[in-house]
Amino acid sequence: MRWLPSAVGVAALLGIASAQDPDSKQVVDAETGFTFGQYVSDQGISFRVAIPDPAPATGGYDAVLQIAAPNEIGWAGFAWGGSMTYNPLAIVWKNGNSRSHPSLTPKKTSGYYVPPAYPNATYTVLATGTHVNATHWQVTAKCSGCTQWGDDDIGVTTLDPTQQNPLAYAFSTVPPDTPASNTSAFGIHDSIGHWYHDFQQGTNPGFAGLHREALYLHHQDHGDATQADYDEDGEVDE
Repeated sequence: MRWLPSAVGVAALLGIASAQDPDSKQVVDAETGFTFGQYVSDQGISFRVAIPDPAPATGGYDAVLQIAAPNEIGWAGFAWGGSMTYNPLAIVWKNGNSRSHPSLTPKKTSGYYVPPAYPNATYTVLATGTHVNATHWQVTAKCSGCTQWGDDDIGVTTLDPTQQNPLAYAFSTVPPDTPASNTSAFGIHDSIGHWYHDFQQGTNPGFAGLHREALYLHHQDHGDATQADYDEDGEVDE
Protein backbone atom coordinates (compact mmCIF):
# COMPACT_ATOMS: atom_id res chain seq x y z
CA MET A 1 0.00 0.00 0.00
CA ARG A 2 1.67 3.19 -1.13
CA TRP A 3 -0.45 6.31 -1.01
CA LEU A 4 0.56 9.90 -1.55
CA PRO A 5 1.57 11.52 1.74
CA SER A 6 -0.88 14.41 1.96
CA ALA A 7 -4.32 15.43 0.81
CA VAL A 8 -2.92 18.77 -0.37
CA GLY A 9 -0.35 17.01 -2.54
CA VAL A 10 -2.96 14.67 -3.90
CA ALA A 11 -5.24 17.53 -4.90
CA ALA A 12 -2.40 19.35 -6.63
CA LEU A 13 -1.04 16.31 -8.46
CA LEU A 14 -4.28 14.59 -9.41
CA GLY A 15 -6.55 17.57 -9.91
CA ILE A 16 -9.35 16.12 -7.81
CA ALA A 17 -12.47 18.11 -7.04
CA SER A 18 -12.21 21.25 -4.97
CA ALA A 19 -13.68 21.50 -1.49
CA GLN A 20 -16.66 23.33 -3.05
CA ASP A 21 -17.51 20.32 -5.22
CA PRO A 22 -17.85 17.13 -3.14
CA ASP A 23 -17.56 13.75 -4.79
CA SER A 24 -19.97 12.10 -2.36
CA LYS A 25 -23.75 11.81 -2.60
CA GLN A 26 -26.41 11.28 0.06
CA VAL A 27 -28.05 7.84 0.28
CA VAL A 28 -30.42 6.22 2.76
CA ASP A 29 -29.68 2.59 3.62
CA ALA A 30 -33.01 0.81 4.02
CA GLU A 31 -31.33 -2.13 5.76
CA THR A 32 -29.76 -0.21 8.66
CA GLY A 33 -31.84 2.98 8.57
CA PHE A 34 -28.72 5.17 8.48
CA THR A 35 -28.39 8.13 6.14
CA PHE A 36 -24.91 8.05 4.60
CA GLY A 37 -22.70 10.20 2.48
CA GLN A 38 -21.52 7.80 -0.23
CA TYR A 39 -18.61 7.70 -2.66
CA VAL A 40 -18.39 4.96 -5.31
CA SER A 41 -14.99 4.18 -6.82
CA ASP A 42 -14.38 3.31 -10.46
CA GLN A 43 -14.12 -0.32 -9.35
CA GLY A 44 -17.63 -0.26 -7.89
CA ILE A 45 -16.54 -0.11 -4.25
CA SER A 46 -18.94 1.98 -2.15
CA PHE A 47 -17.59 3.92 0.84
CA ARG A 48 -20.27 5.36 3.14
CA VAL A 49 -20.01 7.48 6.30
CA ALA A 50 -22.79 8.26 8.79
CA ILE A 51 -22.38 10.58 11.79
CA PRO A 52 -24.53 11.87 14.68
CA ASP A 53 -26.53 15.09 14.41
CA PRO A 54 -25.46 17.13 16.23
CA ALA A 55 -21.77 16.19 16.38
CA PRO A 56 -19.12 18.37 18.04
CA ALA A 57 -17.08 20.43 15.58
CA THR A 58 -14.12 20.69 17.99
CA GLY A 59 -13.84 17.12 19.30
CA GLY A 60 -13.98 13.54 18.17
CA TYR A 61 -17.29 11.76 17.64
CA ASP A 62 -18.42 8.28 16.68
CA ALA A 63 -19.07 7.48 13.03
CA VAL A 64 -20.49 4.52 11.13
CA LEU A 65 -18.45 3.27 8.18
CA GLN A 66 -20.03 1.03 5.56
CA ILE A 67 -17.99 -0.51 2.75
CA ALA A 68 -19.55 -2.62 -0.01
CA ALA A 69 -17.34 -4.25 -2.64
CA PRO A 70 -17.72 -6.69 -5.54
CA ASN A 71 -16.65 -10.23 -4.66
CA GLU A 72 -13.61 -9.97 -6.93
CA ILE A 73 -12.12 -7.35 -4.57
CA GLY A 74 -9.67 -9.17 -2.29
CA TRP A 75 -9.38 -6.36 0.25
CA ALA A 76 -10.23 -2.67 0.51
CA GLY A 77 -8.67 0.06 2.62
CA PHE A 78 -10.23 3.31 3.84
CA ALA A 79 -8.22 6.31 5.14
CA TRP A 80 -10.01 8.78 7.42
CA GLY A 81 -7.39 11.46 6.79
CA GLY A 82 -7.04 11.15 3.02
CA SER A 83 -3.55 9.60 2.99
CA MET A 84 -1.87 6.40 4.12
CA THR A 85 0.28 7.88 6.88
CA TYR A 86 -0.53 9.41 10.26
CA ASN A 87 -4.28 8.84 10.20
CA PRO A 88 -6.62 5.95 11.07
CA LEU A 89 -7.13 3.29 8.40
CA ALA A 90 -9.77 0.58 8.08
CA ILE A 91 -8.81 -2.58 6.18
CA VAL A 92 -11.65 -4.93 5.24
CA TRP A 93 -11.95 -8.19 3.32
CA LYS A 94 -14.28 -11.13 2.83
CA ASN A 95 -13.82 -13.58 5.68
CA GLY A 96 -12.87 -17.10 4.73
CA ASN A 97 -14.80 -18.88 7.49
CA SER A 98 -18.17 -20.57 7.24
CA ARG A 99 -20.14 -17.56 8.46
CA SER A 100 -18.86 -15.50 5.54
CA HIS A 101 -18.84 -12.24 7.49
CA PRO A 102 -16.26 -9.74 6.20
CA SER A 103 -13.35 -8.97 8.53
CA LEU A 104 -12.35 -5.45 9.57
CA THR A 105 -9.26 -4.25 11.39
CA PRO A 106 -8.07 -0.74 12.40
CA LYS A 107 -4.60 0.26 11.20
CA LYS A 108 -2.27 3.27 11.26
CA THR A 109 1.24 3.74 9.92
CA SER A 110 3.97 6.36 9.78
CA GLY A 111 5.69 4.94 6.70
CA TYR A 112 5.17 3.07 3.46
CA TYR A 113 4.88 -0.51 4.68
CA VAL A 114 2.08 -2.85 5.74
CA PRO A 115 0.33 -0.86 8.49
CA PRO A 116 0.30 -2.20 12.05
CA ALA A 117 -2.80 -2.36 14.24
CA TYR A 118 -4.04 0.99 15.62
CA PRO A 119 -5.19 0.63 19.25
CA ASN A 120 -6.85 4.06 19.52
CA ALA A 121 -9.69 3.19 17.12
CA THR A 122 -12.38 0.72 18.14
CA TYR A 123 -14.80 -0.77 15.62
CA THR A 124 -18.09 -2.41 16.57
CA VAL A 125 -19.24 -4.45 13.58
CA LEU A 126 -23.02 -4.41 13.08
CA ALA A 127 -24.69 -7.59 11.86
CA THR A 128 -27.37 -5.45 10.25
CA GLY A 129 -25.57 -4.31 7.13
CA THR A 130 -22.73 -6.87 7.28
CA HIS A 131 -23.00 -9.81 4.90
CA VAL A 132 -21.88 -11.57 1.73
CA ASN A 133 -24.07 -12.46 -1.24
CA ALA A 134 -23.54 -13.82 -4.74
CA THR A 135 -22.05 -10.59 -6.09
CA HIS A 136 -20.84 -8.41 -3.19
CA TRP A 137 -19.57 -8.37 0.36
CA GLN A 138 -20.37 -5.57 2.79
CA VAL A 139 -19.34 -4.51 6.29
CA THR A 140 -21.01 -1.90 8.51
CA ALA A 141 -19.27 -0.80 11.71
CA LYS A 142 -19.35 1.99 14.25
CA CYS A 143 -15.92 3.51 14.89
CA SER A 144 -14.85 5.30 18.05
CA GLY A 145 -11.52 7.07 17.60
CA CYS A 146 -11.62 7.61 13.83
CA THR A 147 -12.70 11.24 13.57
CA GLN A 148 -9.95 12.72 15.75
CA TRP A 149 -6.31 11.64 16.06
CA GLY A 150 -2.82 12.92 16.77
CA ASP A 151 -1.06 14.41 19.77
CA ASP A 152 0.83 17.50 20.89
CA ASP A 153 3.93 16.41 18.98
CA ILE A 154 2.38 15.98 15.52
CA GLY A 155 -0.78 18.01 16.09
CA VAL A 156 -4.39 16.95 16.53
CA THR A 157 -6.65 16.48 13.50
CA THR A 158 -10.43 16.54 13.84
CA LEU A 159 -12.82 15.87 10.96
CA ASP A 160 -15.33 18.73 10.84
CA PRO A 161 -18.84 17.23 10.72
CA THR A 162 -20.18 20.32 8.94
CA GLN A 163 -17.60 20.40 6.15
CA GLN A 164 -16.11 18.38 3.31
CA ASN A 165 -13.18 16.21 4.36
CA PRO A 166 -10.54 14.56 2.13
CA LEU A 167 -10.69 10.76 2.29
CA ALA A 168 -8.84 8.01 0.44
CA TYR A 169 -9.05 4.35 -0.45
CA ALA A 170 -6.92 1.50 -1.74
CA PHE A 171 -7.81 -1.98 -2.93
CA SER A 172 -6.42 -5.22 -4.30
CA THR A 173 -8.02 -8.13 -6.13
CA VAL A 174 -5.64 -10.46 -4.29
CA PRO A 175 -7.10 -11.57 -0.93
CA PRO A 176 -5.08 -11.58 2.31
CA ASP A 177 -2.90 -14.58 3.12
CA THR A 178 -5.37 -15.86 5.74
CA PRO A 179 -8.82 -14.39 5.05
CA ALA A 180 -10.37 -15.96 8.16
CA SER A 181 -8.03 -13.91 10.38
CA ASN A 182 -8.43 -10.16 10.77
CA THR A 183 -4.71 -9.96 11.61
CA SER A 184 -3.64 -11.56 8.32
CA ALA A 185 -0.85 -10.14 6.19
CA PHE A 186 -1.87 -8.73 2.82
CA GLY A 187 -0.07 -7.50 -0.28
CA ILE A 188 0.35 -4.15 -1.96
CA HIS A 189 -2.66 -2.40 -3.48
CA ASP A 190 -3.68 -2.55 -7.13
CA SER A 191 -4.81 1.07 -7.13
CA ILE A 192 -5.65 4.06 -4.93
CA GLY A 193 -8.14 6.91 -5.02
CA HIS A 194 -8.99 10.14 -3.23
CA TRP A 195 -12.12 12.23 -2.90
CA TYR A 196 -13.80 15.03 -0.97
CA HIS A 197 -16.57 13.69 1.26
CA ASP A 198 -19.38 15.96 2.51
CA PHE A 199 -19.98 14.80 6.07
CA GLN A 200 -23.23 16.78 6.30
CA GLN A 201 -24.74 14.35 3.79
CA GLY A 202 -24.50 11.59 6.40
CA THR A 203 -25.95 13.30 9.48
CA ASN A 204 -28.39 11.27 11.58
CA PRO A 205 -30.44 12.84 14.42
CA GLY A 206 -31.36 9.30 15.53
CA PHE A 207 -27.78 7.99 15.36
CA ALA A 208 -27.69 6.47 18.86
CA GLY A 209 -31.03 4.73 18.43
CA LEU A 210 -30.09 3.27 15.05
CA HIS A 211 -26.85 1.97 16.51
CA ARG A 212 -28.61 0.37 19.48
CA GLU A 213 -31.14 -1.27 17.16
CA ALA A 214 -28.37 -2.69 14.98
CA LEU A 215 -26.62 -4.13 18.05
CA TYR A 216 -29.89 -5.63 19.28
CA LEU A 217 -30.44 -7.32 15.93
CA HIS A 218 -26.82 -8.52 16.07
CA HIS A 219 -27.48 -10.16 19.43
CA GLN A 220 -30.74 -11.66 18.15
CA ASP A 221 -28.91 -13.15 15.18
CA HIS A 222 -26.64 -15.03 17.59
CA GLY A 223 -29.16 -16.11 20.23
CA ASP A 224 -28.27 -14.98 23.74
CA ALA A 225 -24.85 -13.54 22.91
CA THR A 226 -23.89 -10.27 24.62
CA GLN A 227 -21.46 -7.62 23.41
CA ALA A 228 -18.71 -9.17 25.54
CA ASP A 229 -19.03 -12.36 23.48
CA TYR A 230 -17.95 -10.66 20.27
CA ASP A 231 -14.37 -10.72 19.10
CA GLU A 232 -12.66 -7.70 17.54
CA ASP A 233 -13.99 -8.35 14.04
CA GLY A 234 -17.56 -8.34 15.30
CA GLU A 235 -18.25 -12.06 15.29
CA VAL A 236 -19.20 -14.28 18.19
CA ASP A 237 -16.32 -16.01 19.96
CA GLU A 238 -16.81 -19.78 19.97
